[in-house]
Amino acid sequence: MDLSPLVWGALMPGITTHPVEPWVFRAIAEGVNAVCLFGEAVGSPERTRATVQQLRAASPTMLISVDEEGGEVTRLQSRTGSSFLSPTALGVIADVEVTRASGRLIGNMLGAAGVDWTLAPVADVQVDPVNSVIGLRSFGGHADAVAEHVGAFIAGIQSTGVIATAKHFPGHGDTHVDSHESLPTVSATLDTLHQRELLAFRSAIGAGVGCVMTGHFLVTALDADSAASLSWTTTTGLLRGVLGFEGVVVTDALDMGAISGPFGQHWPHAAVACLRAGADVVCLGTVDQEASTATAANAIFQALADGTLDPAVLVAAAERRAHLLTRQPENYGYAEVQRDMKIVAESADRSLLAHEDVTLTRTKVDVMRIDVSQRSMIGGPSRSVGHHLVGLGLDVRFVDSVAAVSDRDLVIEVRDAWRSDELLQRLSDAVRARPDAVIIDIGVPTPGPLPSRGHLTTHGCGNLALALAACRLTERDPQQFIRSILSEARA
Repeated sequence: MDLSPLVWGALMPGITTHPVEPWVFRAIAEGVNAVCLFGEAVGSPERTRATVQQLRAASPTMLISVDEEGGEVTRLQSRTGSSFLSPTALGVIADVEVTRASGRLIGNMLGAAGVDWTLAPVADVQVDPVNSVIGLRSFGGHADAVAEHVGAFIAGIQSTGVIATAKHFPGHGDTHVDSHESLPTVSATLDTLHQRELLAFRSAIGAGVGCVMTGHFLVTALDADSAASLSWTTTTGLLRGVLGFEGVVVTDALDMGAISGPFGQHWPHAAVACLRAGADVVCLGTVDQEASTATAANAIFQALADGTLDPAVLVAAAERRAHLLTRQPENYGYAEVQRDMKIVAESADRSLLAHEDVTLTRTKVDVMRIDVSQRSMIGGPSRSVGHHLVGLGLDVRFVDSVAAVSDRDLVIEVRDAWRSDELLQRLSDAVRARPDAVIIDIGVPTPGPLPSRGHLTTHGCGNLALALAACRLTERDPQQFIRSILSEARA
């Protein structure tokens, strides 16, 4: 048996350029049949479609994936910000039909661009409200509700023929370390895992999810020595054995600090460990992908040669990957799109939470932005509610400091300032100088009350969330803006 297609086929490199670089086509010729698009390979539906066309010309049956979660994490709309609400915002609305409709619209956008696999939704329960990696990517902190929304979102996406992925198994919501940087630990008991973290994954499996992503973190109740993605006990024993999942298992990216840090120069051995654990696809990330893909393939070939990896593992993985291509979409035409846009449009404003008076009284507005740097998994430029206020006809200035007396209203736009003592002090000083300010909290809600005239929480910094905030500040009817923004997803 020629094992080469099985070895290369188990790897999913990240594609970050457009046009696609020549090494990608050489890798496809070797047997790579799954890629994940990032950076310049995406950015808009049009750019994504062009990248997909290049890849399809080399392999019509290739699995092309993206991270498209809605809200903060977008790839197809990273230039404009997402037309969809964050999972947390959907959890605040608390209507699974809105979540299901959002899933269908996202799937429709992906399918129209030629993408057939999204690495979403996040199925993690936000146990820690200020978890540094999950945040607004979770549907919330109540396990039962998260499970319902995860199932609805998956059903919505997959009804369009696009493959969904429940992540990060067995649950990343009770960690205090970002796995993009180093290795977190989940210390929950096995009983707690079954009663809390695993409910959403059971719901995902019940909804027929095509794929589950394993996470890079230690779950001591399952395996105190290996990250979940590298653990046979977690991937094969729990996910396949206990929960009965028969679909494709993909790992989180191996270039993340949780793996690349501990393994250092020996990280390719982690790719082998993931396959031995039961993974069908090893996601390689975005760092130096030409060399990483070849190095990982060589490590797998060596493991086959020295008998530390059974070829049957690769055969079974290839069979499961092939099954992903057999999905057929339900009928989802113009009428269905309009129906779902109506469902979302009529409910989206409920994702906002207002405290006290948030209405602007002047047409001249200063916007002061206090936010942390964009993190690696978040797609999109650093957009502001101020841009939407300009679109509504207001005279907007972006300022770095505020005067105690002014003839202009002040909006302080805050995003995750609680991550930094320096930013919190800056926020405190600004509010002290201008207690008449309106605070717009566009990130994970800031713990504790903020002593300003009014406080509006958006539960997201996507294009739709910011437009809703601008409409609330100016008391405009958001309906036409919502429909316009949702329509941009098909542009």
